[in-house]
Amino acid sequence: MLSSEEQSVILKWVLNFRLSCPVRKLSRDLADGVLVAEILHHLFPRLVDMHNYTKGFAIVRKLDNWDTLNRKVLKKLEIHLTPDVIHAVANGVQGAIYDVLLEVMIKAEQHGTENEAFSEN
Repeated sequence: MLSSEEQSVILKWVLNFRLSCPVRKLSRDLADGVLVAEILHHLFPRLVDMHNYTKGFAIVRKLDNWDTLNRKVLKKLEIHLTPDVIHAVANGVQGAIYDVLLEVMIKAEQHGTENEAFSEN
């Protein structure tokens, strides 16, 4: 579990992106994977086809989006989400999304894409 300070850094990072919907509560607003796909699209545009992700409130839709994201994008970034993590994120379990976003932040930093993504905003 990340500290509140670490969670604050991650939230601030997420809020730097121009997303299709406002983010008020990460665990709820990112549960369907669509906004995470948008963030990844900003960072790694060639890896993410946004038409593969559909907003939804049903758990089946959320799990489908996360499964697609895991197979088609995160795998290529060497981020491996277990089914338990995917279920936790899709169900809005407190703190689960922060761990995923931390891994994405680290990959963005390693690939030097963070500055490129922010220059588009």
